[in-house]
Amino acid sequence: MMKLISRAFTRAKQNLSSHKVKVYIVSGFLGAGKTTFIQQLIQELPDPTRVLILENDFGQVNLDGAILREKGYTVRELTSGCICCSLAGDFRRALVDILDTQDVDYIIIEPSGVSQLSDILAICKDSSIAKRIELTGCVSIVDAMRAPMYYKNFGVFFKDQIAYSSQVFISHQEDEDLLQNTLEIIRLLNPAAPIYILPWNEITLSKYISMYPREQAVSALSPNKNIENHKGHHTARNHPEIPHHDHIAHHAQAKDAFLTCTVECTLPRTIDEWQHHLKALIETNTTGHILRLKGCIPLSTGGQALVQYNGTGLEITPTTLHDSYLTIIGPSLNNDALQSFINGTI
Repeated sequence: MMKLISRAFTRAKQNLSSHKVKVYIVSGFLGAGKTTFIQQLIQELPDPTRVLILENDFGQVNLDGAILREKGYTVRELTSGCICCSLAGDFRRALVDILDTQDVDYIIIEPSGVSQLSDILAICKDSSIAKRIELTGCVSIVDAMRAPMYYKNFGVFFKDQIAYSSQVFISHQEDEDLLQNTLEIIRLLNPAAPIYILPWNEITLSKYISMYPREQAVSALSPNKNIENHKGHHTARNHPEIPHHDHIAHHAQAKDAFLTCTVECTLPRTIDEWQHHLKALIETNTTGHILRLKGCIPLSTGGQALVQYNGTGLEITPTTLHDSYLTIIGPSLNNDALQSFINGTI
C-alpha cells in the first residue's frame, strides 16, 4: 500500500513538474492600484480557483493579501521586506515550492510597491523556475496623479518598474495635464510598451496582456516600437538605454529611501472622526512624510473600516476584515510619534 501511495505521489509531482504555469507579474509604485487590477484580472481568467497569488507587502502586516483572501482567492504571502532585497531568497523558494506542490494554472505575482521589476524578472529566469513557467506578461500600474513626483524623487524604483514592463496601465487620471506629463515620462522610459488609459472595467485586461509575445515579457522590450493606447497610437523611434541594475546599491537605496511602521489601533472612532484624525496625521510634520497609509480601523459604532491613502485621496469605507492596524510607508517616519498620534487625541 505504501509503495502505491509513494508511486502516486511521484506521478503527481512529475505531472506538476511537466505542467507549465502561466505567470503574470503586476508591479506598480505605492498605492497605484495593483490589488484592484489583480481582482479584475482573476475574474477574466478561465477558472479563478486555478489561480494562486504570490503577494509581497512592504510592512509587518499584508493588507492586500487579506483583501484578496477575503474574496476567496488563494494567496501566499511574503511580508516585512521587498522581494528584491531581504526576501529574494524567500521569494525564489516560495515560487519553487508552489510549482512543486500546488496544482494551479496561473500564478500572479504582486511585488511590493518599492520592488524593482528587473529583480523579479531575474528570479523568474532562474534555471530552477524558468523551464517550468510561461511568463505571460509583466505589467506596471502607474498612478498619473503621482507619477511625475515619483519620477523626480524615487526614480530608482519608479523608472525600473516602467522600463521593464511589457504593458503599462494608467490609474488615477483626473488631471489632464498630469496625465499627459505621465504619458511622456512612460514613453521616455519605455517607448516599446503599449499604454492603456481607458477605465479598466471597459476593457478585457487579460486580452491586452496576453496578446503580446511571451518573449516581450521576458526581455521587457519588444522589437515593435509602436506604442498603443485607447486614445490614439504613438510611435517612438529610439529606445532609451535600460538603467543598469545594481542590487547592492538598490538594497541600500530601498533601506534608506523608505521606512514602514505598523501601528495597532486601540481607540475606536466614527468614520467622520477617523477622517478628521487621519487627515491631521497626514498633514502634520511631526510624524514624518507619509506616502502610503493603509489598514483597518475600529469603529465606535461597531465593526471595522478599511483605510486607503496613496498620496492624493484618503478613503475610509466599512469592511468585514477584523484586524485593527495601520501600515504607514514613507521616506522619513517617527515611529513613536505615529503610535502616539494614531491612538491619541488631536
